[in-house]
Amino acid sequence: MKRVVGLLLFLMLITAVESFSHNKTIKGRVHVKNGNEEPIVGARVKLQGTVLGAVTNSKGEFIIKAVPDGNFVIIVNSIGMNTIRKDIELKHIDGDEYIMDIHMEENPVKVSNIVVTATKSEKVYDDIPIKVSTITEADINISSSNNLRESLQFQPGVRTEVNCQNCGFSQVRINGLDGKYSQILIDGRAIFSSLNGVYGLDQIPTNMIDRVEVIRGGASSLYGGNAIAGVINVITKTPYYNSYDVSWNNFMIDNKFPENILTLNGNLVSEEQNVGISIFGMKNDRHQFDANSDGYTEIGKMNILTFGSKLFYKVSPKLKITTEINNINHKIRGGNKINLQPHQSDITEMAEHRTLMGQISAEQYVGIFNKFTCYFSLQNTDRNSYYGSNKDINAYGKTDNRTISTGINYSHIYVDFIGDHNLIAGYEFSSDEVNDIAVKYNRVIEQKTISNGFYLQDDWMLNEKMNFLIGTRIDNHNLIDNLVVNPRFSFLFKLLSNLSLRGTYSTGYRAPQAFDEDLHKTQVGGQGIVIFVDKKLRPEYSKSFSFSADYSTNLFLFPIGLSLEYFNTKLEDAFSLTDKGSDNNGNRILLRENSESARVNGLTLEIQSNYKDNFYLKLGFTAQKSVFANEIGWSSGDDLMGIAPQFSENIFRTPDKYGYFLLNLQATENLNFDISGYYTGPMYVPHYSGYISTDELKVTKSFFDLNVKVTFTLMQNPNIKISFGVQNILNSYQDDFDKGINRDAGYIYGPFRPFSTNFKVSFYY
Repeated sequence: MKRVVGLLLFLMLITAVESFSHNKTIKGRVHVKNGNEEPIVGARVKLQGTVLGAVTNSKGEFIIKAVPDGNFVIIVNSIGMNTIRKDIELKHIDGDEYIMDIHMEENPVKVSNIVVTATKSEKVYDDIPIKVSTITEADINISSSNNLRESLQFQPGVRTEVNCQNCGFSQVRINGLDGKYSQILIDGRAIFSSLNGVYGLDQIPTNMIDRVEVIRGGASSLYGGNAIAGVINVITKTPYYNSYDVSWNNFMIDNKFPENILTLNGNLVSEEQNVGISIFGMKNDRHQFDANSDGYTEIGKMNILTFGSKLFYKVSPKLKITTEINNINHKIRGGNKINLQPHQSDITEMAEHRTLMGQISAEQYVGIFNKFTCYFSLQNTDRNSYYGSNKDINAYGKTDNRTISTGINYSHIYVDFIGDHNLIAGYEFSSDEVNDIAVKYNRVIEQKTISNGFYLQDDWMLNEKMNFLIGTRIDNHNLIDNLVVNPRFSFLFKLLSNLSLRGTYSTGYRAPQAFDEDLHKTQVGGQGIVIFVDKKLRPEYSKSFSFSADYSTNLFLFPIGLSLEYFNTKLEDAFSLTDKGSDNNGNRILLRENSESARVNGLTLEIQSNYKDNFYLKLGFTAQKSVFANEIGWSSGDDLMGIAPQFSENIFRTPDKYGYFLLNLQATENLNFDISGYYTGPMYVPHYSGYISTDELKVTKSFFDLNVKVTFTLMQNPNIKISFGVQNILNSYQDDFDKGINRDAGYIYGPFRPFSTNFKVSFYY
């Protein structure tokens, strides 16, 4: 496979006949179309059918160099603006410069206009039949998010949660389904493995993120077996002009225990704009936190050092090669006696990760309407761990994980008598190898999954009002006997100029393999809870349906965007965890096996509003129901004590109601207020015996985590800002943690931090 991709890259290089000897230059300014004509910062300007483009600076200016003679369509898009398309002709201009003045009209809803995740092509959101939500840099700033886990909390239909007091194991849920049902991508590549999913949400810093695109609902027709609940695509920053920034962010957890985050970014682009490199880094040091003063952590001690780089080389106006490498060193530890060796403590859960992610991709246009993309990605993680109690010297473990993902994609735009088409076809190969050794738990996972996937999709625009998306993917998975076929059908109907209807039907699957939570071992009552996979485990299949309506209007001076979505996912042969009691070593065993079926359905409401740059509101609320068709035996009981097994039909840790909001108020040019919060309704959480005498199924209380922040701009060009804030100002926090060595470390729910203060200094140039 490496040879195939290497050969393709070589052929692209030797067939690139256009070079950067052309000397035409396009210059311009982008303004808001109003009386004041404010410059638009960060607008993306691109020449259709080429790899040439730019981003506007603080004055709204842009420049595109080395443009060949010819006729082009220039596309300009920006958050909160209607996309501009304009024909330009360079053959007969006087001189070598083409000057443009571009005026953009404000969009009632501040959305990221260009999205790529829904169709594997760059399209304006208004023309895509798939419902997509986007986390922008503005959303990240308002919520004071430092990593991917924190930022995902502020998305409709999405929740992140921490599932362990000791080590901080976390996962993301889309539409109520566990993290194993969501596919996390880095720049569209599936290199975020099962092992990375255990702690990886904290390891992706927001300073490397340009935006995050989220698809709720099945997307297996394009992205394979992990995309039942949805897809989270982390799109990293690409350098467009020279810049650098440094920031220091300090949290004081419970106003006592520090967490310090230092970030840096640098971008360097050549004079000809054909070579650019971005460098980022993050250092995160967090002190452990003990909420109930029993000597055991509720938030573990963590150290993360992450750095990486992204480089592009435009070989010609039609060919672009991009490489990216990320290095992550992560250490987390919880329990008690943090300063001693793990086996000298009463309880310790500790993990040290060394992760290297790298990828190379090539993007080749042939003419204006044909595009080839190929890529090769590699991820390698080494983990040393300790999951044990009672000074157990045998509780050390080691895990090795390597993921390879490679593929080729072809898109072709054409017009026939029934409309405009964007035909996309592709092939993807993925391999994930896990070797996990845990002597204490008598478990060895030696698993290699291999998948070959072929997909075909027609993005068909019948007319200005109707758009259909018809696609299917065929997968050959080494853990499934038969070929897996997953179709998807979507439609977009622009009923009115301000009312759009979308609908999607899709199928998906999950192979009988080890997942992220299987690689974590929670301590309960001084013993471990270990997940084993049933040898007879069958694949799990899903059918998903969603329907949404997007409506925009004006209320007084404020433009408002409303969106209402209904979603319904049914799982056949659904995976469930059944309590099988204890093994000979006293470890509690949970067995992953098939139940009959499960269903998740509900409604998600989104509201957005903005008034110029002075007011920005974004909120979402989800009401849903998540149940198994039959009750699952989550607790085995105790025959000696006469305690009967316990059963439940509920999918645990899934509240029926949850939501969020983001609010930005620009008081003056140099004074800014941010308010954010998220609500978590009651949910079912299992509470295993140890500290308590018998297993209980707990219905939690509701939580409302409210955050406030004020930011002062001290200087512009260079830009220096300071901000002061309070996280969880209402101290809405769990108040019934277990205590001592016999506690259930997995009995944790609600907001991650208690009341905490926040101070940040940032420098940007």
